[in-house]
Amino acid sequence: MNRDYSRTEYVFGSDALHRMQQAEFLIIGADGLAQEIAKNLALTGVSAIRIFDPTSTSYRDLSSSPFLRLEDAESGAPRDKTIASHIQQLNPLCTVEVVDNPSFSSVKELIQPSKVVIQTCCLPNLPLGHVGDVCHAEGIPYIMCTTNGLSGRLFCDFLARHTILDIDGERCEDITLSSCIIEATSSHVCNNGMRDWRFFFATSKIHDLSDGYTVLIRDLKFVAVDGSGAQQPTVSMERLEKLVNQQIWTISITGHSRFEAVPCNSSIGTAICSFLSELKQKGFEALHLRGGYVKRVKEPLDMPFLPYSEAARTPQYSDLMVDFSKLGRSDVLHSIYSVITEAASMGHTSASALLAPETVWNSELARTNLDGLIAFCIEYKGSRSLLEMCLPHLTNNDNRSLLETFLMTYNGQISPLVSFMGGWGAQEALKCVSGKYTPIHQFYYYECFEALPPKDSPFHPLNGGFNSSKDIFRPADRYEGQRMLFGDRLQDLISRASLFVIGAGALGCELLKQFALIGAATDTQSLLELTDLDNIENSNLSRQFLFREKDIGKMKAEVAAANVKLMNPELNINARCLRVGEETEDVLNSEFWLSKTVIVNALDNVPTRMYVDGRCCLYRKALLESGTLGQKANMQVIVPWLTETYGSQRDPETSDDPACTIHNFPNTIVHCIVYATSEFKGVFEQGCADFAKLKTEGLQPFVDNLLKNKDTIEARLLQLQTICMKLPHCVNIIDRACNWACALFEKYFILTIEKILSDFPVNAKDKDGNNFWSGEKRPPHKLTYDANNPIHHDFISTAARLYTVILGNDVDISSETIMSIATAYFAASSASPAKAVILTREVAAKQISNFLNCTYNAETISQLLADDTLFDQEFLKHLSPWGVTPRALVFEKDDLTNGHVQYIASLANLRAENYDIPTIDYAEARRLSGSIIPAMVTTTASVVGLVGIEFYKVLLWNNPDLSARHPLADYKSAFFNFALPSLQLSEPGPCTFVECSTTKEKITPWDHIELPKTVTVQGVIDYFRDRYKGDVDSIIFNTRMVYSSFGNGAVALDRRLAELVNDPPGQIFFIVGCSDPDTYDEIEVPKLCLVN
Repeated sequence: MNRDYSRTEYVFGSDALHRMQQAEFLIIGADGLAQEIAKNLALTGVSAIRIFDPTSTSYRDLSSSPFLRLEDAESGAPRDKTIASHIQQLNPLCTVEVVDNPSFSSVKELIQPSKVVIQTCCLPNLPLGHVGDVCHAEGIPYIMCTTNGLSGRLFCDFLARHTILDIDGERCEDITLSSCIIEATSSHVCNNGMRDWRFFFATSKIHDLSDGYTVLIRDLKFVAVDGSGAQQPTVSMERLEKLVNQQIWTISITGHSRFEAVPCNSSIGTAICSFLSELKQKGFEALHLRGGYVKRVKEPLDMPFLPYSEAARTPQYSDLMVDFSKLGRSDVLHSIYSVITEAASMGHTSASALLAPETVWNSELARTNLDGLIAFCIEYKGSRSLLEMCLPHLTNNDNRSLLETFLMTYNGQISPLVSFMGGWGAQEALKCVSGKYTPIHQFYYYECFEALPPKDSPFHPLNGGFNSSKDIFRPADRYEGQRMLFGDRLQDLISRASLFVIGAGALGCELLKQFALIGAATDTQSLLELTDLDNIENSNLSRQFLFREKDIGKMKAEVAAANVKLMNPELNINARCLRVGEETEDVLNSEFWLSKTVIVNALDNVPTRMYVDGRCCLYRKALLESGTLGQKANMQVIVPWLTETYGSQRDPETSDDPACTIHNFPNTIVHCIVYATSEFKGVFEQGCADFAKLKTEGLQPFVDNLLKNKDTIEARLLQLQTICMKLPHCVNIIDRACNWACALFEKYFILTIEKILSDFPVNAKDKDGNNFWSGEKRPPHKLTYDANNPIHHDFISTAARLYTVILGNDVDISSETIMSIATAYFAASSASPAKAVILTREVAAKQISNFLNCTYNAETISQLLADDTLFDQEFLKHLSPWGVTPRALVFEKDDLTNGHVQYIASLANLRAENYDIPTIDYAEARRLSGSIIPAMVTTTASVVGLVGIEFYKVLLWNNPDLSARHPLADYKSAFFNFALPSLQLSEPGPCTFVECSTTKEKITPWDHIELPKTVTVQGVIDYFRDRYKGDVDSIIFNTRMVYSSFGNGAVALDRRLAELVNDPPGQIFFIVGCSDPDTYDEIEVPKLCLVN
């Protein structure tokens, strides 16, 4: 089976994806981090992965290793050979091999066949850093990526000259220009040939351009005007249009939708000024008539890299990767890591001492080991400048606590950190071979020591976090790598945590892996609930590693739950296929929500996110929220009474283009795609559904169904008319299908355009006397069918094929047949235009409306369906003889054989041709019509790692011991963009509140008043009057008002409030509206919760 890499292709582009899929990688290491990197590369579809790490599997490996099992640790199986088969299963098209130890005699021989070498751990004769120097000398890019406890580092060396083809990953799309103003200037300053003249442009929408960008400007139309402003169409502006269009310009931003531009080519600038000056001498000026697009053009950028030994002495960090609470931390971590790496490469005892089991949470030994590293620096700094540079950071007392914690946790391994760093490491490798996006230059360091329980907490490992200080390690402990960092008490909390994970897609798969590895929901009284409505598709396989080809068509939640159990059989998990929303509140009720420790979103839509956020507020549950978009991702942690909620901040709504623009005056390919998609769904989905109902159930049931919603009757009949339109005599289904497709071509691209130009001729004026076709409005021209035009042929052949499908006969029509029928159709049409029977959408709609005359009943509709000018009666009579069994289509973007996207792409491109709009390829049409969200596994893995780190913190948020709770400053919200690269970690926004005007108390989204279910409506009114000094105006349950002080609401005052909503089990929430009895102003009050 061919893999569908479309989501990744939409991130990188087809050329870059091809380069990635030709690349071979060597991974030195098979620990959890190496497994994450290999998983991400394999799913992306690289050509080959070679792995070398014969180290025996240990129990410590299991807490961060998705592909090592308990039995592997029991037998001490070699890590590389054990994980290779698991990596291979992720993608059969990627070759996964293990490098045998005797097969190479030197580092040089080991690395030679590879495009990129990635090293995750130090192995015998393969010290970190030294391998990188050899790689640099041999012309092979090198990435060092390691994690130790709660810290990690990433180093990239992409050789002396690495060419970046796309520095920021932003899509370069045509932006419509609404105006171009040419101004004369008296400064006489020559700006790249532009003397005396300046060009100012305005875009139709807010642009995302920046100063200094180079852009392509094209399709501008100008007209000469005299001193009175009168247009002079006889004065040719062809020379100016030729000079201005299809040129590269440099821009300066003058506003959100404005910029000034000068040509990059000075000779072009000189020629433009010369033409404008000559025009001025003749008494004319150039005026922008209409049209114009601007599109950013990205220039390649070369970036130099140093080998590790040189780069470590003068470290450079990516400026945009920052934790705002830890500024300057990179220098400290670089120093400790560099010294340890240097000592290990020399075989010095100060490095080997760090690996002893006794170092775990041993403060005294941590001080001794730090002093040993300092002594090593002092001893060798004379011959090694790197050590001299690092020494001040190690001896600075302000850094001592951090460095000792680093050494006490050095040997631990946790899945969240491995996931985060593994995503970045794999992404940097893909950047290297693809040339896409700016790499990390050259070091990145990360630590999350704030994830440890607060120092004064009984959960802290140095303050009672272990059950016994002498029993840190125990036999066959699959959580050893994590337990040695967080202690027994937090590990017990993890095991007892009950979770609700909403979504089993890309985010969901990574989250499930993480929770399985850390041991969440493994206690007998805990449970991880998982829900997802979707089934598995081919396009999922490149990002969702819990699924295989054999799972396609199965439900995601069920397969994900079964496969994640293989990683950790102790995990208690229950899979559901339920939508999360009001319609499932009888199942996902208050008892369900209250039983959960933490809620975790793995969603791809805002409405469900908002609903879950609301549920978490009602039931006072911590929420972990994350999302991805291509190379970008964000993560937010929501903690009751501590942070703001998800709904506290929302992006502004994007406005849709007006319908008149879409239907009559498109100026971008997006307008054409929206139109084409709407037509597909209107005809092939709604229209065909009605046609099928009419054929299978008969006229009366069809009419009865229409009458259920009178507002849609005429629109539905219009779509039905398109399917059953009057055509020349047809002898069979194929003949009918081909003629119908030709009629659609004539309707969309000829007759409709003729009608628009009839209403608004090219020289039409608006009410103010200005050109109607100006600015963004582009005058269309009708098409002439061309049998040799591939887009013309694609539209007719795809439309004909889809027509046979909706008639229940999916017939393969030959190109010769299509061409023959189309040629005959358009020859007859052009020869006898007066006899054309094809009705435009507007004409058909008007006839239907006039016929019905707002009389919507069975008789009138039946008469309309019998009208032979609208509905082809001959065709309707042949339905049974031709064996027609109509069926509706449902638009499916990921089936590359069904013709859906092909139809939309060809319709949109032909409409673009009507309006002289640049066309797009099939892949882009698929993305736009299917609203496909670009995605890649590296982004998902990294952001889920950050979610996991916050999970350790939220487990303590409601601990009765206040000292155990993390302060707001410990929590992190995150946003990152692989392409720049940028990573911003910051403190979440604090909990928001409103003030009650009568009591002055602060009310947060988490607050509610609890009253017994026995309370009456009058009791509620009395309670709120006594506490908040206000009158109760309304009581609302969900969206239903159950009490109002206006009208006849008083009749229910003596009834129980719960009774008015049918006494649902569990907690019942209401919104109470209160007002000041004197001023009638609204009083802010908490929600009301009825409890047993």
